Parts: sequence; C-alpha cells; structure tokens
Amino acid sequence: MKLLKYFLPAIIILTLLSAPCLLFAQESEEVSVKKTDIGNYPDVNIFINFPKDSRLGALDLDKSNFNVTENGEPVRNLSITRVAQIEDPIGVVLVIDTSGSMKEDPIKDAKEAASVFMDEMRPIDEFSIVGFSDDVKVYSDFTSRRIILRQDLASMEAEGETSLFDGIIVAASQFSKREDLRYRYIIVLSDGTDTVSKLGAGDAVDKAKESGAVVYSVVLKSYDFNPADLQNISNETNGELMVAASSAELVGLYKEISKKIRNQYKVSYTSLWPNTEKINVKLLVEESGILGAGGLSYSNPFYAPEPTDVVVSKTSPFLEFFKIWWVKLIIYAAIFLGAVLFLYILAILVLPSSKLLRKRTEFYGYKHKEKSIEDEIIEKKGRVGFIDRIVIFVSRLASKRGFIEFFEAKLERAGMSIRASEFITLHIVLVILSTFGIYILTGNIFLTVLIEIIIIFVPFLIINYRTEKRLQKFNQLLPDTLQLVSGSLKAGYSFNQSISMVVEETDPPMSYEFKRVLSEIRMGLPERQALNNMLKRIDSEHLRWVVMAVNIQREVGGNLVEVLETISKTIRERDAVLRQIKALTAEGRLSAIILISLPILVGAFITITNREYISLLVNHTLGWIMIGVSAFLMIIGIIWIVKIVRVEY
Repeated sequence: MKLLKYFLPAIIILTLLSAPCLLFAQESEEVSVKKTDIGNYPDVNIFINFPKDSRLGALDLDKSNFNVTENGEPVRNLSITRVAQIEDPIGVVLVIDTSGSMKEDPIKDAKEAASVFMDEMRPIDEFSIVGFSDDVKVYSDFTSRRIILRQDLASMEAEGETSLFDGIIVAASQFSKREDLRYRYIIVLSDGTDTVSKLGAGDAVDKAKESGAVVYSVVLKSYDFNPADLQNISNETNGELMVAASSAELVGLYKEISKKIRNQYKVSYTSLWPNTEKINVKLLVEESGILGAGGLSYSNPFYAPEPTDVVVSKTSPFLEFFKIWWVKLIIYAAIFLGAVLFLYILAILVLPSSKLLRKRTEFYGYKHKEKSIEDEIIEKKGRVGFIDRIVIFVSRLASKRGFIEFFEAKLERAGMSIRASEFITLHIVLVILSTFGIYILTGNIFLTVLIEIIIIFVPFLIINYRTEKRLQKFNQLLPDTLQLVSGSLKAGYSFNQSISMVVEETDPPMSYEFKRVLSEIRMGLPERQALNNMLKRIDSEHLRWVVMAVNIQREVGGNLVEVLETISKTIRERDAVLRQIKALTAEGRLSAIILISLPILVGAFITITNREYISLLVNHTLGWIMIGVSAFLMIIGIIWIVKIVRVEY
C-alpha cells in the first residue's frame, strides 16, 4: 500500500501525458501503386488503389486528402481523379481458360463471371475476349456492345490442352489495335499450369509490360494447381493474384476486381524535373484518422549527368586583377578599337580612292579649290566646337582614301542631307558609347558583341531602305514625267524648257533630280553628261533607258517625242507584268517568310518559357552538333526557297 501511495501520482501523470498520443493515433494502411505513366514527361500519371477491405478505399477521396512529394519536394499542379469518373473508356481483355479441365461447371461459371464483370463496369468501357486451349482464339475484339460480347462468350467450349502464356501474349497484342485506350487491364482465368505454349512465362511478362496493361490473375484450384507463374506475371505488371477454391466463387472475385479497377485513383502532376538519375515519389493519403502511404521510384528520362572531369584550380592574384570591372572595360574597349582599326585597314586595301565631285568639275576644265570641312564650319558657325573638332578629325582621316566621297554618294542617293563626315562621326560615337553602356548593364560579352553587330549594320540598312524607297517613288513618277516632257516638246518647248516644266510640276525626288540636271546644264555641262550624272545618283534601270534614248537621239537625230512615249508605254507595261508576277508569287513568298522565321520564333519562345528544356542543346556536345547541322540545313533551305520564289524579269 505504501508503494502504491508513492507510485500512484506518477502512474496518473504518465497516463495523462500519453493520452494525447492515444487520442491522435492513426490507423495505417498501404497504398498500392498499380501503374506509372511518364510518356509525356514532365507530366506524370500514377494509378493507385487500396488493399482488400481497406477503409480508405471505401471513402470518397479528393485532392485535399493527398500529399505527393518528389525527392522530398511538393509536386506542382496536383490533380486527383477516381478511375470510375474519367471520361475515357477503360480497355479490358478477358482471357479465359477453355482447356478440357474447364468442362461443365467451371466454363459455365467462368462465362457468368465475365458477364457479371462487364455489367459492373461502366457502359463506355470496352472489352475483348480471348480463349486459350490447344491454340489461342480471339472471340471478340474491343467493343462496348454487351450483346455481342455475351454471344461470343456463349460460343466458348472447353476442350484440349492449356496454352496459358500464349493466351496472355495474344491478349496483350490486342491493345496494339487500339492505341487510343489509355487505361488497360488483362484478367486471366486458368485452372492449371501451361502445357503447350510456344513461348514462355518471361515472354508473357515482357509482352504485358510492353502493352502497358495491368494483369489480374484468377486461379481456380484443380489437381494441377500451380499459381507461381501467374503470381509472377501479376507482380511484374503491378496486378494481383486471386485464388478460387471452386468455380462458384468466380462471380465474387470478378466483382472484386471490377471494384478495384473502378476505385483506383489517377494521381496527375507536373514533375519538378530534378537533375537526378532516380526520382523518388512518396504518396500520403489521409482521411478520417486513417493514414495510407505508398511510394515508387522511376528513372529520369531527361537526366543529364554533370561533368566529372572539371579541375578546380586556384586563381592567381595576377589573373584576379583582370576580373576588376574597369580593367575588363579597358580590355574590351581596346578589342573594339582594334576591330575598328582592322576594318579601316581592310577598307583602305579594298576601296579605291576617288573624287567624284572633282571629276565632274574637271570635265569642263574648271579646277576649283576644295574647301575644307573646317572652313565650312567656320563659315557657317563662326567658331569650331569640341564636337566639330571630332568631325574634322574623322573627315581628314576618312577622306584620304575616298571614304567621304563614298558615303556622300550613298547618303545623296538615299536623299539624306547629313554630311558624310558627320555620319561617320555619329556612327563611331554611337558604337563606342553603346558598347560601354550595354556591357555595364548586362556584363555579358557575348550579348554585347551581338548587339554591337546589330548597331553597326542598322545605319547602313536604314540608308539602303531609304534608297530603295526613293528609287521606287522615282520609278513610279517616271512614266508621267516622260509624258510631261513629250507633251511639252509637242507644244514647241525646247528640251531644257521641258525639264524646267518637270521641276515645277512634279514631286520629289523627280523634281529635285531634274533641278540638279537643269542647274548643271546651265553651268555649262553638256546635256549628255548631266543626264549621266543623274543616272549615277539614281541607278534606275528605267532611267537608263531614257538617258540612252535621249543621248542616241542627240547624236543621230529622230523623233524624241515618239521615243519618250514608247519608253513610257514600255515602262508601264513592264510594271504591270512585275505587279502580276508579285501577286502570283505572294503565296510562295509568304510561305518562305513563315518557314524561315518559324524555327527561330519557336526556339525563342521555348527559350523564354522553358529555359531548362532548351538548355540541353547548349550544355552538351551532341546538342551543339544538332544546332550546327540544323543551321546548315536551314541555310540550304533558305537559299533553295529564295531561288524558287524569285522570278527574274
């Protein structure tokens, strides 16, 4: 009693402390993984069910009852669907032993069990019936029409030996006829061991796994009862083996299988895509104080092992010095200036020296004194500023080998009023400043070089674009201009007066160019030379015809009015044909644009939306080889399709 007096408080305290544990203790159950589908990885589908008499399996579960982790991390986009609620049909192959040992009650009960099983399933589900004895016979291909299926069942008769493994292989082959059936099951009924199959148990396992079907095996006890092979086939396909003591139990077993199939859950989620060889998945199901647990592991289909031959070396202080930002900036600036100097030297070697304006004035013996850019600035502004000094320096440097005259001709042809020295200066300053700015903002030398290449070529593309647009407008105005000149000549005007009419009545660039022609003629330049100078500035094929006709008429005589009218008519007809060709080839040109741009746009879209996926191409040698081959084929395709859609006329 004294001991009880001393230990009673301790017993009470321990009981109170353990009460919460007793209160919140959970009943544990196993979650069985029946099938894993990673065919559309990173989308993963896992099919699970619960053991016989499971309390969790009898409950209606939803997403809130499931907790799924992948390598310890919660998965994304988790969704839970009971198989009985999916919209797609379930495909089931009923494989029935029709050997001689199944005569009378066994075959009769097997047919009844198969019929009851089909009634237990949903109306949209489809079934195929296969029987095996000496040979394997397909009694019915996949269909959901129960009347036809029952008629096929009724035609079964028991006789002969047992080709069990061949029957399973033929049953698995049935799914190759219906690739649309995503949920696949095989239910095999046999009362003995295989005796006459051409293939073995391993072949049956391989074929069943290849088809993606889950195999449920029902073994009817008999004198040669041996469930070992069927047990192995069911285990390898995540199925289950059931044993019937007599054929009268078959209906109940088939009902249980139907319930197991319909009460399965489809667990769908998006994988976290870890770069590990094995992905371990844990599933926890909890409801009403019952906790179910299960798991699986599968090989990552996109596992990319990290390089193991990387040697880590300690960087010397001397090399660390070159990682300072302003040191790298100076180095990149030196590289850029070196590239500019290289291009300048290359241009000096390739570009011939020329003085276009001086050649024109020297034609009629006038040797004018060229005014320097410095004199022009002083005359215009009265002083020379800092920017002006840069322009003067660039002008002196570029004029030595004809760069100024070359760019002046380009700018003049594009109708731009900026001087060549100013254009070159602005271009160089823009490239240098943008190089520094982009590198400071991004810190990426590759991106900086890429953008700089674009910045270097954009001004020239603008000049070419404006030149092309100006040429198109000139060609559009030319037929009407020729009509105006011919009309003026008919009215008794001279050729120079006709040109003056063009200056007054037409729009730029036509009026501007003919004004220059008229000015050169008034300065004493021959008409032939003035027209040739305009042809050099415009470089139009239509204008070349006009200048050639006028010059020939001036030499040999003839009716200039008729010649100009004929040329005007020819130009109009040629333009009409070109427009018709352009309309007929529009579809081909649009197809070319789509085919050329689509791979680039798709690649850019995938890079933005799923960088990890596209990074496989640049992180491996094989990926670079694929990029190189694709680029080579792309270039060939572009050249080919451009040749197809371009029509020379």
